[in-house]
Amino acid sequence: MKVALDIDGVVADFVSPFVQILEARSGGAIDLESVTDPNFTNYPFLSSELIKQCVMEVSDDPQFWRGLAPLPSLVEWQCLDLLSRAERLIFVTHRYERDHYSIHDVTCEWLREHGVSKPVVYFTQSAKSALVDKLGVKLFVDDRHENCQDVAENTEATVLMPHRSYNQSFEHPRVTRIQDLHALTTYLG
Repeated sequence: MKVALDIDGVVADFVSPFVQILEARSGGAIDLESVTDPNFTNYPFLSSELIKQCVMEVSDDPQFWRGLAPLPSLVEWQCLDLLSRAERLIFVTHRYERDHYSIHDVTCEWLREHGVSKPVVYFTQSAKSALVDKLGVKLFVDDRHENCQDVAENTEATVLMPHRSYNQSFEHPRVTRIQDLHALTTYLG
């Protein structure tokens, strides 16, 4: 069974350092636990233009990606590495590719540093369902409700969504909420 995981919000803590950048650029305070929307619409001092500028800023900075904290436990990383070694694990991300550095290399280095010995990473700015379907993925994990809904409604893959403050109001009959990546073992059986 081929497994696909998103990176940011699933295995890497993107939100915490990104919120720090948003706070620095806007001058406003953002309580991480109060972030109930990954697009930050409940913060009137954050314009969509400012958020987009901050996304572009981090996209241009390889050090931002290198410095992200890992989310899985050591045991979960070991499980991911076993899948990687068996060529059953891929990562599908919306990270932007840039001309002045290789986000692919930075991402693979980060994954290796945290225990995935043979990372395979795909980058897309399109709907993830097209890639999930094309690659024959049977189990998909993403923290963003838009991606979970897309894959659930447009592929046959089983869809898991790690519980996060910003996705807690989302429900879908084909999306199963999980607390952590240890839940993968239930589906890999």
